[in-house]
Amino acid sequence: GDVPANAKDGVFFQYLNSATGSPSCNDGPNGLERLDRTIFLAEQKGIRLILPLANYWDDFGGVNQYLQWFGLQGRDQFYRNADVKKAYQNYVEHLLLRVNTRSDRQYRDEPAILAWELVNEPRCVNAAGNPLPDGIDTLLGWVAEMSSFIRRLDTNHLIGVGDEGYFKHNFAFGNTLYNGSFGVDCERLMGIPTVDFGTCHLYPDFSPAESPDAFGARWVREHIEAGQRANKPMIIEEYGMKNDSGAAARETAYEAWLGQVVASQGAGALVWMIASAGAGGQPYPDYDHYTVYSVDETPAIRKFAQSPSPPDPATGTAATATT
Repeated sequence: GDVPANAKDGVFFQYLNSATGSPSCNDGPNGLERLDRTIFLAEQKGIRLILPLANYWDDFGGVNQYLQWFGLQGRDQFYRNADVKKAYQNYVEHLLLRVNTRSDRQYRDEPAILAWELVNEPRCVNAAGNPLPDGIDTLLGWVAEMSSFIRRLDTNHLIGVGDEGYFKHNFAFGNTLYNGSFGVDCERLMGIPTVDFGTCHLYPDFSPAESPDAFGARWVREHIEAGQRANKPMIIEEYGMKNDSGAAARETAYEAWLGQVVASQGAGALVWMIASAGAGGQPYPDYDHYTVYSVDETPAIRKFAQSPSPPDPATGTAATATT
């Protein structure tokens, strides 16, 4: 009865409870038991997870799903409306305190979780996608509130925003990457004490007039430098170039971008996206033309993954680079 119509393959973590009229969590085998298994397997494989707590976009429900549940319009209401904020906090608290059915640990004690991400690619704009005069301050206030809420319940894990890394420079008229028009100011977000690291995303279509190699290397450098000013690590949390760009062009771009991560001593870079080639089964579909199925497709990523990290200033020894 309460299975959401947009549940993918019948799997969903939250639903509108018809008995209470408010969102509830699905703890069963077609719900959070799936996440239990993912966390359990990640620990076995030595993988650390950054787990997003919501999505700005409509995939997997997203911010609009909350707004529909509460009869609201305009994505900025996700950050403003008290009922929606409470529903988000209820979900987050449920996750943090959940006992994993595979490991018998609460999520807040799971070593395979590296970080919680507040929202994938948050923006604070009006219903038409245009700037709001208080967009940046509204998002900053929400991030401060929610990161503090998480920190009170969980002192074991890092907290990141998940933003795309847009800047707010006073001189950048007309350039949406630098003028704050999406309601995002990544430098001020990193200034929030309960945000532990910076995030940025990197795709050539952010700046289609520039060469992907040059734009990406600059974007990487600017963000790692911003992290250094905030005294916080910066992760290039998503980067990708479409397969139809051609393997050679993609390889030179990835070499330029990842070389800059190493040169600037960034905290890491995560390619969008790696998928199973489907050994013995069906390969995961290439929905958006970014999918990498084999390490042989992208030698630059293999080289980056194997490159030694810069020495740890505290110990003088190099850690192993992670991607």
